Amino acid sequence: MRRSGLVALLAASVLASAGPAWAAPFRVLVTNDDGVGSAGLSALVARLGQNPKLAVTVIAPATNQSGVGDSVTTGPFGVTAAATAGGFPATAVAGFPADTILFAVRTELPARPDLVVSGINAGQNVSREIVDISGTVGAAITAARLGVPAIAVSQGIVATDFTAAAAWVGNVVEDTRRKGRLLRKLASKNGVGRSLLLNVNFPTCSAGSVRGVRVVPLDQFVTVTGYTLLADDGTTRTYQATTAATNLFATNCTSTLKDPATDAQALTNGFASVTPLNPDLTVDASRLRRFRFLERIPF
Repeated sequence: MRRSGLVALLAASVLASAGPAWAAPFRVLVTNDDGVGSAGLSALVARLGQNPKLAVTVIAPATNQSGVGDSVTTGPFGVTAAATAGGFPATAVAGFPADTILFAVRTELPARPDLVVSGINAGQNVSREIVDISGTVGAAITAARLGVPAIAVSQGIVATDFTAAAAWVGNVVEDTRRKGRLLRKLASKNGVGRSLLLNVNFPTCSAGSVRGVRVVPLDQFVTVTGYTLLADDGTTRTYQATTAATNLFATNCTSTLKDPATDAQALTNGFASVTPLNPDLTVDASRLRRFRFLERIPF
């Protein structure tokens, strides 16, 4: 082989191993649960819109839909042209956050999105109890169930400046477009055609600044530690649960804690938390086979 041909072959090999950068625009679907006119959504879309290699589509609830989880509308709902607070063209759905994802993927979009980003929510979505009812997370869960990787993004309560969260997400999306590693890591083995999702929470700092990003598991907002006997009339015993609760609203961005153990601990100590989540309770076929012996037990 001539030297020039060898050089060309080596160059092609290097480019091929550099990562699956999308030749066509990388399709990002943006939604939220605070409504199409929210400040957090506008800040996120403005940041993503600065990247000319992204094709950003906004399909969001027409009004605030916080606390609805992954609820879906089975009756008629309206769809209208709209815009974000910053003037980015959008589609408003008179329904739940999950409806925006299903409508986008099943009907509206000409091609499936490469990634869904839900947020930026005004208020943290940390701990199992809150994540279960979050519309922001519910939209991301719905996307993941359709096999579309998703990121749910929230910021601590009383959020007015979404700059840091929007910048981080913008950088993550560009890294994903260029290298594809997030998509590979979110590819789920739990359930056919499923994906994992990320739940991201940035702190709102009254003093100091965001201390970094930590990948951590979900916390338990309220933990039952025992029960105290209150009364016993000989027939009925009455008990009161003893609980321990995490204060999710006491954020200290000047904390010296280095290694938070959970999403709530990370957030309240000034870190942005990143928690990978499985959108379903089911398992894949290979794991199901491990339990087939139960089918042979008589009844």
